[in-house]
Amino acid sequence: MERLTAEAVNEFVSTQFPSAAAGGTTCVAVGPHTATARWQYDPAQLRPGGYISGPTQFALADAALWFAVFTVVGIQPMAVTARMSIDFLRPAAGGDLYAAAIILKAGQAGMVGRIHLWVGDDTETIVAIATGTYVAPSSSERRVD
Repeated sequence: MERLTAEAVNEFVSTQFPSAAAGGTTCVAVGPHTATARWQYDPAQLRPGGYISGPTQFALADAALWFAVFTVVGIQPMAVTARMSIDFLRPAAGGDLYAAAIILKAGQAGMVGRIHLWVGDDTETIVAIATGTYVAPSSSERRVD
């Protein structure tokens, strides 16, 4: 497999899932079994009190894990979330939101990963932790009707 770059992930997302890119989500880094995603701070998308909403945090965690899956199997458009859970630890406010995902186990039945989320440059103050499982459908399941 050719070395994956954040730029290649962003190009794929901008053409195949443009609403994610339009919503401010980008891949900022990829590495062996890891990826970091960013949601660009947008005051218009904040919930009352100036907080980054739970759904925004969840979506970024999901995107980061999707990007990390690409580092294992290449860019697979139909790699899909099978399970995802998130624990919100503290309010997220005041800047860009980041999510760093790591693949903990890559098997034939799927890939399991963990995601840490933080705001701005403060990588030590985790605002949420998520875990998830991704699967890639077999060729017989890739039908489009």
